[in-house]
Amino acid sequence: MHQEDMASISIVGDTKSSCRGSINKATTVCDEHAKLTSSVERDNIRPADSLYGWIPTLAATVNYMFIFGASNSYGVFSTYYLNVKFPGTSATTLSWIGTLVTSLMLGCSILTGAMADKCGYRVTAYTGTVICTLAYILASFADEVWELILTQGVLLGIGASFLYAPSTSIPAQWFVKNRGLATGIAVAGSSVGGLWFTAATQTMIDSLGAEWALRVLGILTFAVTSVTNSMYYRRVPAKP
Repeated sequence: MHQEDMASISIVGDTKSSCRGSINKATTVCDEHAKLTSSVERDNIRPADSLYGWIPTLAATVNYMFIFGASNSYGVFSTYYLNVKFPGTSATTLSWIGTLVTSLMLGCSILTGAMADKCGYRVTAYTGTVICTLAYILASFADEVWELILTQGVLLGIGASFLYAPSTSIPAQWFVKNRGLATGIAVAGSSVGGLWFTAATQTMIDSLGAEWALRVLGILTFAVTSVTNSMYYRRVPAKP
């Protein structure tokens, strides 16, 4: 065999050995990265039934006040619209606004719940805060019934669904033994919100007018839920 052939065989052998070495190193690095990732995920899992779990639970309670307060207090706006702003409009037409809020809030949670799992609870909740605030502000400038249907009905209902999905899920994630209690406390915010939201809305309409009442509700929703949303930490990291 010629010396040139021997040299070629040697080069090929060295190349194969080099490739095997690179592959083995890459495999080792991947294995180490997987172990590190698994370790980090384990470290990020906080214990269930801890005292910290009550923080996101109470935050969900407050968010429930604003979510269901919007739909429960619509009767006050409906009376004003029917008797003052749109006296020639039928009650059936105006009832579509309140109906759409509740229907879209619950119906769209099929999608917003998936978004909460994929993008995170806080991102989803903050999206709802922005949409709800925008809905209130735009509704305050509405001059036609159809404009109210689109803003105070459709847009507010969609925004509320972004707040509803993570608010419903997060108490159960933090508790095992006290899961029923935590969920009950969070959901109780809906009834409490209905009480004070309705009274506050009536007072604001009487003193400020419906337009400014909507603007104040929008500002309150933005200010309060922006704080409570920041407490929506997951106990278990989301799977990629």
